[in-house]
Amino acid sequence: MAYTRYKGDPYWKRAKVAGTSPDGIPYAKGDRVFFYPRTGSTYAGDAAIRASAEFDELASLEG
Repeated sequence: MAYTRYKGDPYWKRAKVAGTSPDGIPYAKGDRVFFYPRTGSTYAGDAAIRASAEFDELASLEG
Protein backbone atom coordinates (compact mmCIF):
# COMPACT_ATOMS: atom_id res chain seq x y z
CA MET A 1 0.00 0.00 0.00
CA ALA A 2 1.38 3.40 -0.95
CA TYR A 3 1.23 6.40 1.33
CA THR A 4 2.05 10.07 0.97
CA ARG A 5 5.63 10.93 1.88
CA TYR A 6 6.29 14.08 3.85
CA LYS A 7 9.46 16.11 4.24
CA GLY A 8 10.26 14.90 7.76
CA ASP A 9 9.49 11.21 7.17
CA PRO A 10 12.26 8.73 8.01
CA TYR A 11 13.91 6.85 5.15
CA TRP A 12 16.56 4.26 4.27
CA LYS A 13 19.99 5.52 3.25
CA ARG A 14 23.68 4.61 3.27
CA ALA A 15 25.60 5.93 6.28
CA LYS A 16 28.02 8.71 5.35
CA VAL A 17 30.07 8.14 8.49
CA ALA A 18 30.40 5.37 11.08
CA GLY A 19 28.35 5.72 14.23
CA THR A 20 26.19 4.07 16.87
CA SER A 21 22.40 3.90 16.85
CA PRO A 22 20.43 5.07 19.93
CA ASP A 23 20.12 1.46 21.11
CA GLY A 24 23.90 0.93 21.00
CA ILE A 25 24.23 -0.90 17.69
CA PRO A 26 27.35 0.26 15.83
CA TYR A 27 27.30 0.79 12.06
CA ALA A 28 30.03 1.48 9.53
CA LYS A 29 30.28 4.02 6.76
CA GLY A 30 28.30 2.67 3.80
CA ASP A 31 25.96 0.47 5.88
CA ARG A 32 22.26 0.66 5.10
CA VAL A 33 20.54 2.54 7.94
CA PHE A 34 17.09 3.95 8.70
CA PHE A 35 17.31 7.70 9.29
CA TYR A 36 14.89 10.06 11.08
CA PRO A 37 15.65 13.56 9.71
CA ARG A 38 13.64 15.42 12.38
CA THR A 39 15.64 13.97 15.28
CA GLY A 40 18.83 12.91 13.53
CA SER A 41 18.43 9.38 14.91
CA THR A 42 19.98 6.66 12.81
CA TYR A 43 19.08 2.99 13.33
CA ALA A 44 21.07 0.01 12.08
CA GLY A 45 20.59 -3.75 11.84
CA ASP A 46 17.46 -5.37 13.24
CA ALA A 47 16.47 -2.12 14.98
CA ALA A 48 16.38 -0.39 11.58
CA ILE A 49 14.14 -3.09 10.15
CA ARG A 50 11.76 -2.79 13.13
CA ALA A 51 11.75 1.04 12.94
CA SER A 52 10.96 0.93 9.22
CA ALA A 53 8.15 -1.59 9.69
CA GLU A 54 6.69 0.45 12.54
CA PHE A 55 6.78 3.64 10.50
CA ASP A 56 5.18 1.92 7.47
CA GLU A 57 2.40 0.55 9.69
CA LEU A 58 1.65 3.94 11.25
CA ALA A 59 1.80 5.70 7.89
CA SER A 60 -0.68 3.23 6.38
CA LEU A 61 -3.15 4.01 9.16
CA GLU A 62 -3.17 7.70 8.20
CA GLY A 63 -4.78 7.10 4.84
